[in-house]
Amino acid sequence: MNTYVKDFMKLVESHAPVSYKEDYDNVGLMVGDDKAEVKGILFSMDTTLDVIQEAKEKGANLIVSHHPMLFMKPTSITNKTLQGRKIIELIKNDISVYAAHTNLDSVKDGMNDTIVRMFDYVDFDIIEQCPFDFDSGIGRIVYLRRPVKLIDFIEKTKKVLEVQNLRYVGNPGQTIRRVAIINGSGQSYIRQALREGADCILTGDTTYHHVQELEEQGIAVVDPGHFLSEKKVFYKIMERMMKEFSIVHDVPYFFSEREEDPYKFI
Repeated sequence: MNTYVKDFMKLVESHAPVSYKEDYDNVGLMVGDDKAEVKGILFSMDTTLDVIQEAKEKGANLIVSHHPMLFMKPTSITNKTLQGRKIIELIKNDISVYAAHTNLDSVKDGMNDTIVRMFDYVDFDIIEQCPFDFDSGIGRIVYLRRPVKLIDFIEKTKKVLEVQNLRYVGNPGQTIRRVAIINGSGQSYIRQALREGADCILTGDTTYHHVQELEEQGIAVVDPGHFLSEKKVFYKIMERMMKEFSIVHDVPYFFSEREEDPYKFI
């Protein structure tokens, strides 16, 4: 049985409909042909030149990323820009690119719910509810059944997300009872999380002045970075989807071995 790009799109969008994306976002088929036959699928956080080369080497002609390659509309497509070179390389090699971003973050059993379950938390609410589906939305506020020390939560975060280093704000010995978890770049939801009573924020891409104010208020922040706050979560969801997909479609799939966090620590 032949498998086409549109078959995988149908699967993803049955779990994370495009209508769940944030207004500013761009999700769905970025480059390619939904009627193209799929020879292999490569999952990645981003569509970099290294990932495109990896797809070529692995024989994957569908890249499924979390972050959209075409977040901003290009004004031209030439080899003079990085984005242009990517698009040209993809088209030359008949590789399609599909992105599931904030729709996958928001939807029930998507990124936000999955990361909470990876921590084995069961008592949580949504920080910003989806206007047409109260079971979905961005961010989760977790009510810890037993208060924990910040240092213990940090160590758990490192274990769950498989990170060696992370940034944090707060006293390692302070007690936390209510944690806001917002995978990726969640700084814009922090004020709402505080209104919900959060005394600890887990998210990526925090900036100096925001965390300085939080520190003065006694709010802890745990920041493993944008990439590492999402990679294991996205891969876990895609693995789950491929188990469902493979019942009918026998297509080889791979998780990128080339991509890594652009930030380095020394």
